[in-house]
Amino acid sequence: MGRPREFDQEMVLDKATELFWSKGYERTSIQDLTEHTGVHRGSIYDTFGDKNALFLSCLDRFRLNSKKHLFYILDEPGIPKVILERFFEKVIDGAMSDSWQRKGCLMANTATELAPIDSNVASRVEAYSLDMENMFYSFLLRAQKDGNLKSKHNLRELSRFLVNTRQGLYVMSKTAGDSKILKDAVKVALSVLS
Repeated sequence: MGRPREFDQEMVLDKATELFWSKGYERTSIQDLTEHTGVHRGSIYDTFGDKNALFLSCLDRFRLNSKKHLFYILDEPGIPKVILERFFEKVIDGAMSDSWQRKGCLMANTATELAPIDSNVASRVEAYSLDMENMFYSFLLRAQKDGNLKSKHNLRELSRFLVNTRQGLYVMSKTAGDSKILKDAVKVALSVLS
């Protein structure tokens, strides 16, 4: 019988995610992961598998947590445009925050770094994007049924546009000197709701 694990797996995944997010997958070594998580190399391999398997577990956890920590705004009652303004303000605040070090979005970063060459990563990024699309779609459909949204655009297409807007804000935040640049993009994006 093996020794019981002496660490919290979710905490290790969170710490590993932080590191992958700030350094990227390729620039993060197993040694970096052991130092950052405080877990020995052998324990990482025994629990999560190799670096790629650990990274996939981090992406899965990130996807799950994202639903809880950002998209709840879309479930709140109110005027759709105002709710989306609040949603995108939260995105901009996070993206431009010094504490986030302008890391962008983990999934957007991963899409450009690994998705073209790793089908397991690509499927997770696609699932994350589909989650976002479906959350926007449910929000827009509910607003339309309540009579609070009159748009000439197809709601599915509009949902995809909002996903693109969100991801674009994170990419822009990496180099934007002022949050006004991102706010201007949101202003134009939300004009399609009028």
